[in-house]
Amino acid sequence: MNQDPKDPKDNPEEELKKLIEELESYKKKRQTNISYAFLLHRNYLVHMVLSLVVNFLMGATIIGLSIAFNHPLVQMEFLGFIFAIILLTLLENFIKLILFRYALRAMLYSLGILSWLVQFVIWYAASLMIGDAFAFASIGDLFVFSILFTIMRFIISVYIRRLMFRGRHIFIGGKK
Repeated sequence: MNQDPKDPKDNPEEELKKLIEELESYKKKRQTNISYAFLLHRNYLVHMVLSLVVNFLMGATIIGLSIAFNHPLVQMEFLGFIFAIILLTLLENFIKLILFRYALRAMLYSLGILSWLVQFVIWYAASLMIGDAFAFASIGDLFVFSILFTIMRFIISVYIRRLMFRGRHIFIGGKK
């Protein structure tokens, strides 16, 4: 029998190296996909700053729209608003990192409902902690605020990711 040294089946070391390379590329691909779904930037510090800015803008927009429609969803003071947004940004990022690490399957199967539920609980906790400086008039107002906040932030985040990950992120329709 004449064995070909180039054939990976005949050389177990080569086959093992090839399998390890495939696993490493799969692991990198998986982490990249998760970062596209969660992070606004590859650098985590930049991501946190972008998250804070987006959260400030979306919170102010929702509050402004609710006042324009003559139904304020939140009674607040300026410092209470700032503290609530900072609290939301820090807690939400921390909790989502834990969820992506230990409950990725639940995050994927929930289709964003688990993320929204985390945000809802954080808004509720922030309103309890801050008190009169940032308070929702009712649970219904909190519900409407958090739904609108989530939808608007998702739209803005998609555009930010599109700019940050240009050429590395495939969008619906297969276009880069």
